[in-house]
Amino acid sequence: MTASRRGSLILAWALSVLLIVALAAVTVSVVALRKQDVRAEDRVGAMRSARQLALDFTTYKYDSWDADAQRVLNDSTGQFKEEFQAGSNSVKTEVVANKATSKGDVKEAAVVSNDKDSAQVLVIVNAVVTNTAAKDGVERRYRIKLDLVRDADRWLTADLQVVG
Repeated sequence: MTASRRGSLILAWALSVLLIVALAAVTVSVVALRKQDVRAEDRVGAMRSARQLALDFTTYKYDSWDADAQRVLNDSTGQFKEEFQAGSNSVKTEVVANKATSKGDVKEAAVVSNDKDSAQVLVIVNAVVTNTAAKDGVERRYRIKLDLVRDADRWLTADLQVVG
C-alpha cells in the first residue's frame, strides 16, 4: 500500500470518527435542551395555576359564593380541598350576612421550587374587600404560598398558606 493511499485511509477513518463524535454530541445536546424545555414548561404551568388559584381564592361575591368557592375546589386536591370544602358553609354564612365582596389582583408570582410532579409558588395578591362595615372597600395585601401537585396534565393546589 502506498503512502498516499494509507494517508487517504487514515484521513477517511479520522473523518468518520469525528462525524460519529459530532453526531453523539448533537444527540446529547438535543436531549439536554428538551429536558430544559420540559422543566421550563412545568414551571410556567405551575405558576399559571398558582396565580389563578390565588386570584380565585381572593375573589368572591356574597351573591355568587357557591360558584366562587367551586372554582377554588375545582383546582384543589388533598387536605387543602378537604379543609376548604369543610369550612365553606361557615364562611358563606359570614360573607352573605355581611354582604362581603373581594376582588383580587395578582401582582407578583415566583416559583420557589419545582420538579415534574410538584411545585411551590409564592404569589402576592392585592384585594379590595367590601362589606356592610366598609362599603367603600379596604385594600388588603396577601402573600400566599401554594404547594401544587401534578394530576395528569393539570396542576392542583394541595396546600395554601397566607404567609403575610
